[in-house]
Amino acid sequence: MCTEVSKSKEQLQNIAVGFGSSPLLVHPDGTTIDLETGYIPLLVNFTHEDKAAKGLRKRSADDEAKPPVYYSALEVVRDHKVLLLSGVSGSGKTTFAKHLCFGLATGRFKQAQLLARNDVGAVYEEVWDATNVVPCYVEVKSLDQLRDAVDFLVPNIMKLLMLGKKEEVSGLVVMLDTKFHPPGKEVSELLTCLVDRITEAEHARIVILGDKKASQSWRLPSHVARFDVLPLLEVQRRQAVSHLRGLEERQVRIASGRAAKLPAIFALSVEAEVDGYETEDILHLWLSKHAPRKEEASMLAEKAFNHFRRGSPSTASGDLPFLARSKAVQQLLAARNLAQGSPETAISLYRESPQIWGQVILNLLVHLGPCPQGETIINGLIKESTLISQAGALLVANTGVSVSADIQARVKNIMLDIIQQAELSSAERRDAGRVLSRLEDPRDLEELAEVEAMTLTFGSDSHPNSRPIGLVGLENYRIGLYPVVNRDYLRFVEETGRHWRSLDGRNEETRNVPATDLTWHDARVYCSWVTQRWRKAGKIKRDEHVRLPTEVEWEGACRGELKRPDDGDPVWPWGSAWRSNAANFEETGFNEPCTVGLFPSGRSPYGCYDMAGQVWEWCSTLWGEDMSAPSFQYPYQLQDGREDLEAPENIRRVLRGGCFSSGRLKVSSSYRGSLEPSGFWRGNGFRVVVARDKD
Repeated sequence: MCTEVSKSKEQLQNIAVGFGSSPLLVHPDGTTIDLETGYIPLLVNFTHEDKAAKGLRKRSADDEAKPPVYYSALEVVRDHKVLLLSGVSGSGKTTFAKHLCFGLATGRFKQAQLLARNDVGAVYEEVWDATNVVPCYVEVKSLDQLRDAVDFLVPNIMKLLMLGKKEEVSGLVVMLDTKFHPPGKEVSELLTCLVDRITEAEHARIVILGDKKASQSWRLPSHVARFDVLPLLEVQRRQAVSHLRGLEERQVRIASGRAAKLPAIFALSVEAEVDGYETEDILHLWLSKHAPRKEEASMLAEKAFNHFRRGSPSTASGDLPFLARSKAVQQLLAARNLAQGSPETAISLYRESPQIWGQVILNLLVHLGPCPQGETIINGLIKESTLISQAGALLVANTGVSVSADIQARVKNIMLDIIQQAELSSAERRDAGRVLSRLEDPRDLEELAEVEAMTLTFGSDSHPNSRPIGLVGLENYRIGLYPVVNRDYLRFVEETGRHWRSLDGRNEETRNVPATDLTWHDARVYCSWVTQRWRKAGKIKRDEHVRLPTEVEWEGACRGELKRPDDGDPVWPWGSAWRSNAANFEETGFNEPCTVGLFPSGRSPYGCYDMAGQVWEWCSTLWGEDMSAPSFQYPYQLQDGREDLEAPENIRRVLRGGCFSSGRLKVSSSYRGSLEPSGFWRGNGFRVVVARDKD
């Protein structure tokens, strides 16, 4: 058996080493650049600050918001046993997987490499001191191949390797590269089975690579970490071209434009020697090298269309230029081919399989621009009241192509339907929220919920800081149906001149996203400002004012009179049984706040949105100095000073609800967080309460 183990290890290592010499880019002179030479390390949507925020931390009044510093894809693989890494076509997932295998097989990650972490100068070392870790790259292009990988291939490799001598094999990393779009349920079951096997194996880990949209429907165990691959930074592209062309970074213009941030388009830009600002321009210039005559370009587009339609692997695309063998480039060329046909053909292909043809149709509409043919296609995509038409409207909105006022109004209404009906994936709803923000979200995001007087079952046995459970009487009050959003907080900032540390609060796509990066003091000043505005508008009475909720008011609005279960498990806004697709939290994988109201199944008994996850919400209540344990413990007593609004700066204030990176316990109705009143973070916001002046 040891001989078999050595043979298996040697085979896997040889395959991985061979990846280093596989072609990756094409030099303008036509020579290929291999993976070892041309690879650019990928970053993911997880920052150093995000990691710090998951633990206990202190913030001071002198802190300022800093540009995010991102972790690399290599580092999140290194730090997680089970990981889902997702990205769009052309984002470099497969290239990363093969380079990771190559690096582990050759030991190149043991030597630290400096890596840019943002476009404003942050540089940190990337290193993984992995010894005798065997990489295994598994490509699956069908459900049958996935079944085979789960039932036979991966288990057999694990068995062979783990029976070997420990000094020969200290670990296994499986890179499972999924390249198909099947229904989510069976895929979820198969992947869960595989994840369970890897979890049980002491020295094994797995990285599941998935399409960004398709993987949103996968229901995986809660301990599976989820991250998205980020586009290439401009500084990364300049460094790469500088290295490949022997230029100084400041001289580099090739592939420096916004379109070239997608690795597949970066590759086209390098070969075509263009700046890379518009994908259509890049493709046109690239085609002029490979198919300078119109007939040749049409023939190449037709070949790419046929390969894409058949789902041919790149190895079977030998009649295409090397870069045209990638899925992302085939999608661009297929769109060119469709432009020569009837609008009905494009509409039919989309309705036949939106997941497969969606990106092609988007590329087609961009290629056509504003024209009758494009408008016919658009009308065909959005004319019906179906989920396919909802996805079609989302596709239309993301083209950036100018449309008529009538089509824009229809698209806006469909975006609202997507959010309120919540039948599309959470990722699609997030995109719809961004579109709705651009088009001026028509919802009343300052709406208030009526909370009736009650005797609240307060606290939980699910965490020591939430004990003991007690009863608290509450009078009726009103609370924000949503957290305060950027649109409204920005109005406050512009009218008062108050400093706001947010890096993206003014973005037109995030106007309907919770306002964050604000302190407890900022939230209180906002409450005073909005009190005057709402009194003037007649929204509240003269003897009413707006303030932060106490934590007992917050919990009352979150859980109402839902009783705790007998086993002491947590209670969420919808009840004591966990509900999927009900919150923006760790397992959702956004790792950022999103448009409010995207998870209607997670509403509280009083209709409040986003009280589980999304952003931590400031309460007026004091916590104490010790970040690990509250000075103001339960039972809740109003007379013990815990609602002293003039408490000193070293006394932390309570935060409730968890955020986009919190696990299930932290997004429950009773979990208590805290931070200094001058602290802030992109995961901290607030909602308001309207109360009588007597209190």
